[in-house]
Amino acid sequence: MQLSESIHLLGDLLGEVLSELESPEIFQVEEQIRAEAKARRAGQEGAETHLQAIVAALSPSDLRAVAAAFATYFDLVNVVEETFRVHVLRQQAAERYPAPVHDSIEEAIIQLKERGVTQEQMADLLEHLSIELVLTAHPTEARRRTVLSKLQRIATLLETYHRNGLLPHEKEALKDAMRAEISALWLTDRDRTAKLAVTDEVRTGLYFVESVFWDAIPRIYADLDHALERHYPGLRAPRAWLTLGSWIGGDRDGNPNVTREVTAETLRLHRGLTVETYRRTLQDVARSLSLSANRLPPPAELIAWVESRRPFPEHAAYIAERYAAEPYRLALTLLSAELAEASQEDMKSNLLRQHPRPARVSVELLRQPLDMIAAHIPARIAQDRLLTLRRQVEIFGLHAARLDIREESSRLNAALGEVLRALGMCPNFEQLPAEERLHLLSHLLTNPLPELAPRPGVTNATAETWAVFQLVERARRIYGAELFGPFIISMTHSAADVLTVLLLARWTGNTGGFPICPLFESVDDLRRASEILTALFRSDIYRENLSACGNEQMVMIGYSDSNKDGGYLMANWMLYQAQEAVTRTAQEYGIRLTIFHGRGGTVARGGGPANRAIRAQPAGSIHGRFRVTEQGEVISSRYANPTLAHRHLEQIASAVLLASAPHPHPENIPSAWRAALDQMASAAHRTYRQLVYETPGFLEFWQAVTPIDEIKRLQLGSRPASRAAVADVTRIRAIPWVFSWMQSRYNLPGWYGLGSGLLSVRDLPLLREMYAGWAFFRTLLDNSEISLLKADMDIAAHYASLDPHPTRAQTLFRQIRTEYDQTREAVLNISGHQNLLDSEPYTQTAVRLRNPYIDPLNFIQVEVLRRLRALPERESPQADALHQVIVLTINGIAAGLKNTG
Repeated sequence: MQLSESIHLLGDLLGEVLSELESPEIFQVEEQIRAEAKARRAGQEGAETHLQAIVAALSPSDLRAVAAAFATYFDLVNVVEETFRVHVLRQQAAERYPAPVHDSIEEAIIQLKERGVTQEQMADLLEHLSIELVLTAHPTEARRRTVLSKLQRIATLLETYHRNGLLPHEKEALKDAMRAEISALWLTDRDRTAKLAVTDEVRTGLYFVESVFWDAIPRIYADLDHALERHYPGLRAPRAWLTLGSWIGGDRDGNPNVTREVTAETLRLHRGLTVETYRRTLQDVARSLSLSANRLPPPAELIAWVESRRPFPEHAAYIAERYAAEPYRLALTLLSAELAEASQEDMKSNLLRQHPRPARVSVELLRQPLDMIAAHIPARIAQDRLLTLRRQVEIFGLHAARLDIREESSRLNAALGEVLRALGMCPNFEQLPAEERLHLLSHLLTNPLPELAPRPGVTNATAETWAVFQLVERARRIYGAELFGPFIISMTHSAADVLTVLLLARWTGNTGGFPICPLFESVDDLRRASEILTALFRSDIYRENLSACGNEQMVMIGYSDSNKDGGYLMANWMLYQAQEAVTRTAQEYGIRLTIFHGRGGTVARGGGPANRAIRAQPAGSIHGRFRVTEQGEVISSRYANPTLAHRHLEQIASAVLLASAPHPHPENIPSAWRAALDQMASAAHRTYRQLVYETPGFLEFWQAVTPIDEIKRLQLGSRPASRAAVADVTRIRAIPWVFSWMQSRYNLPGWYGLGSGLLSVRDLPLLREMYAGWAFFRTLLDNSEISLLKADMDIAAHYASLDPHPTRAQTLFRQIRTEYDQTREAVLNISGHQNLLDSEPYTQTAVRLRNPYIDPLNFIQVEVLRRLRALPERESPQADALHQVIVLTINGIAAGLKNTG
């Protein structure tokens, strides 16, 4: 398969569709714009002026067609690149066989063996091994699922088209099918007509669980088992070491649409998916286990299990009679029938009723007959489809993905404060200093439970907060604690915030261990994270809760808000130091720590190659335990294709194994390196804060030179774009903040301040030494190169012209461009690269080739924003026509840059 050949194939088909469904004249206009954009990039004099003039002369309907052409082109190019990557991965695997592919689990195990990791050390690593990917609905997926489905069908057709041995008429038929699919894609609206409901987002997440993860994760288990069998015989991985979590339907922070009823419905949808999928799988596996009782008599315990199902329901009695001589098939068929009955249970109604009924099925009900059969039948049969099913039961249980509940600390404190006032216990809980709140909470947690009304408090907000804790208690009691991940506290500022959650949990009847995860997001909170944990670990009442949780503590660090708060360099340095500090604290108190990384898709939000990021974490901070968010467009880009999903999962597992094992030559960070980074981070922080927080009018400048208002109008997700009315940067959500800067090609959050920081240390040999010897610093600069390359100050200058205050725009743009130029120069000097991303030539070439096709979308977006803002009425038929064009440009630029937020 040739990459360029496939791009030309789909590009030509798109051209045919454009001519046929729009007009040949529009196709010619699109081609003229493309040619001028390429000439502009080549430095041809007058090309930019010509390009602007062509765009300015187009009507809204023509702009829509041209923007749609470029946006669709990028969607098709991305399909080709993904298909080509699958082709390359398979080719590499075939060429290296029987040696493992690079970054695979087996390669990691071989490296550990060569490093001298003993059988005992590997056993210790496996005992602690726990990787969890947490799906979130953060609104960074700019494309509808309908569009994604069409693109997946085109990818399947393209992959088939390039298979060997196809006859000419078969290839023509596939081209016709691709042409038809592209035509349907062209006629499909890009923007959603209605705002997404939370349950829509839940179903989208579960779509990936069912269609990708359900099969991909068991394959990763098989990879590790195979590698251990070959290189560490006798060792086995834990039953469930790679699992899924989810925030979708449980993340209440800033989203009033996530209510108790929505969370109950989410739990129902999760359970419904697993029950129905197991039911179908059991029927399929049962057919393969047609082993005769005469040839392989069943064990007594399996016979007893079957008899325990009596009296059979009417439909199951027929099954028992039909498969009486095939006991293994009978057992699984009966189990499938029980799941069919259980699928009729309305879990949501059960959770919300006053006296809920017990659960009808459990994981143990599934596990028992499967384990009995696997232990008795021949190994070759047991290790086929039955083994995959058993792994799925351990991985997904009856919950598919553990649901985290997240809420912001101030709302939690307000709810408890209202209850305490109603009880006459404290009139001003929220206003108390953190130390006084901590003392009061410790006292209340040791006292008997007060008499509480079913819905204490007077406001709806408090009633809703209280109700979600009651829902968690009920679900844990009836369906099991494994339904839930930790309770995550956004904007954790003190140990008292954590004890607030513990008190609310206890007062709503949540007994036993209640896992609570503080989320540290601002620079100051990251700096104090270890101090806050120390206060918790010294609390007897909190240590009791930890003991009930197996002495395990999860701590979440936020990449997005820390970047918005402190800038790229300071945020990354504080995140690194916070991990070091909380790791030391946990070790000091004998607590098993898991650091939960709240990463997004872009470099500004912790994105970039996951395996590289894992290996750059502080030594000892992972120790086999790794949890990370998978957000928005990242989910579809990494996991929509099963082969690419497997590749990404194996790279994560490989990196965690390598980062967790003992190393004969551990990375030593000299004090001079740390002092230099302290100095750089402080300088970068000052530069960033001076621009973003201290420059009068900067917020208005951002709103003028980015399409932020139009991004807010997009139906990307159920959550609002800001926590409240936007009066300052702190209230802005990190996702639209990053998304808007990316669209206008400033990409400011991914690099601003870095140059000032690097130049504050006037010792180039020292910085080059740090780059060569410190994985963290090298990854920091390498990731910044991605941000710098995707930024384009010449394009950004056109957006600056949209500011109604030219003097302000000129001043701020000059300041931003100066920082960009010095950042680019400093990064290249330190890395030794001649050009940005020399170390990743494939990505470098891809960005270079894409730019002439992205530029027209930026020119169209600037033109349409100018027209839109000049209208006397922003809600009118004229405005609606322009908004349609804006949506297409946003989609196209996001697809072209392969990033949103």
